[in-house]
Amino acid sequence: MTAWADILAANTGDPWKAFKTLEREADQVRAQHHAFRRAKPLIRLWMNDPDGDAGLVYVGRVDYDDTIRGAFPFKNNTVSQGVLELRDDHYLAVWLKQLPNNPELKKNVVITVDFYGDQKRWSGLLDKWTIKSKDHVKYLEVTFNDDLAFLQYLLCPPNPALPIPVLQFPRIFALAGPARWAISALIFINLWRVQSSIWSLPDDPFDLESWDDAIDWSDWQCHVKASPWLLDDSSLWTFLSSRMNPVDSVIADSLDDAQLTLTYRRILTDDGETADGLIGVPGGNVKNGALVFEVVDNSNATALEGTFFEGTILDGFVRSVMVYGGGFVEDSLNVVSGDQTLAPDEYYRSGWLATMAKQPWLVIRDNEWTPIESSDLSWGPAKNVAVVVGGDNPAADAIAKLIIETTGNLLGWLLLGGFSGAGGIAADVIMPFIVGTIAAWLHWKNTGRATQLGWVHYWELYQQGAENNSWSLAALSALRGGFLVGRAETVHLMALHDSWIIPGLHIDIGQRLGSTVLSKGVEHIIWVNQLEEMTCAWDNTSSPAPMSWVLKAGKSERAQSIGERMARLAKKMSEALNNVGVQLIQS
Repeated sequence: MTAWADILAANTGDPWKAFKTLEREADQVRAQHHAFRRAKPLIRLWMNDPDGDAGLVYVGRVDYDDTIRGAFPFKNNTVSQGVLELRDDHYLAVWLKQLPNNPELKKNVVITVDFYGDQKRWSGLLDKWTIKSKDHVKYLEVTFNDDLAFLQYLLCPPNPALPIPVLQFPRIFALAGPARWAISALIFINLWRVQSSIWSLPDDPFDLESWDDAIDWSDWQCHVKASPWLLDDSSLWTFLSSRMNPVDSVIADSLDDAQLTLTYRRILTDDGETADGLIGVPGGNVKNGALVFEVVDNSNATALEGTFFEGTILDGFVRSVMVYGGGFVEDSLNVVSGDQTLAPDEYYRSGWLATMAKQPWLVIRDNEWTPIESSDLSWGPAKNVAVVVGGDNPAADAIAKLIIETTGNLLGWLLLGGFSGAGGIAADVIMPFIVGTIAAWLHWKNTGRATQLGWVHYWELYQQGAENNSWSLAALSALRGGFLVGRAETVHLMALHDSWIIPGLHIDIGQRLGSTVLSKGVEHIIWVNQLEEMTCAWDNTSSPAPMSWVLKAGKSERAQSIGERMARLAKKMSEALNNVGVQLIQS
């Protein structure tokens, strides 16, 4: 940022000329921001190289004005679907329709949608296309799954370093550490497993270059960006475990608990981009279209200096620090009185637009002068005050069996003329009736929540995740998960059009923002939540709707429909059954 003294000196000390110079610079910045808001997204399709070489090949560009409709949502740690509608005779629509019957082409198609130049990018893999008809006019609807879906199709075996069909020891993969480091390490280990071709043939055994993928990672299609946790990782500690589960489900609770965000970006070397900070890829020279994951702390919720969790219009944001107590299961917020935290240096840098996690700045006010088309705020109090986890305790069962065998052997030796096998017989008879009954459950009550809710409240909730051992780190994680599911929730849904706010630049997924609601009784409150979803959508039909953004701040488990909850439960049940060797056969 140029100092006033420098501007004054450059204008021969004339304050009026210096002011006009400053005004011109400000107008240039306003014009740049206006151009960002008016910029149309760059939509491009890419395909795999028909020759089998690594890297994506450019297919073509879809002009924004030549689309019918489009919607591309960014969601926090959740896979989303982008939809693009094209006229039936569009050249890329014709190409997509011919794809199934063209043996020379690879079938997977990647889309990239760039906003504000290339500063914010949505990318995903083709899910399906559908030929539709409306008013006797045909058009093509193309659906893409965003690139977080790759982690749904990446398993975490008990030992990623061993061949899956031959040997998997130990029975469970377990990893503890700071959440950012642990999640990044788990993703990296399994990316290395599927892309290094150590225990399996490469996709093309006759391509000699593909045999060195274990040491030359520049050919990989997916990477993860991380750094040693001893250097800069102050995130909440977590425990990850898996038998043979998808990576996305293994890391989901840890991401939520530590309020971290898993980001992704496809590196387009055709545009001159490189991927800095990757292990094993000198200079970041990856193949065109390589996918890079990174776990980032956009919320700063668990950092030592704290962040903003609430505020009022009169007092502004209030800095609080999250404090853990009650066996690391319960958490509370301590307000920092006399906050002396300095504003990040980035906020003083000319051209800086983003939000720093430790001191968010963006507040969207709901009044007649702001461009909020619609605004819905919902709040719900906490639910359960206690959580039960567990269902088994191998250590207690082993001790009980030892006591039965020892007692039975002693009684048999004393009463049955030296017969010492009575204990084993008794254990075989008795143990089936008491397995999973002794110290098999863990019950925890959040007294602070109960006091806050009052005399009338819901009681308890059973949380999955510690069925194998009630006295384990997994049980601790499950207890926290049970309290998080029933926590108080605030969700603010805002639709913005032609706003001074630039989603993706001013604010991004996982970062905190404040918002107000012009409603009697709460008009003075600043609601502070993580940005969970932002969707860019447009409609170029006969009743056109210009490109606009819908922002959703705050997460609500209550918003899930019965079908969504049942689907989520069925997925967990299937994974649990697979862990004990039972395979569900789906028709």
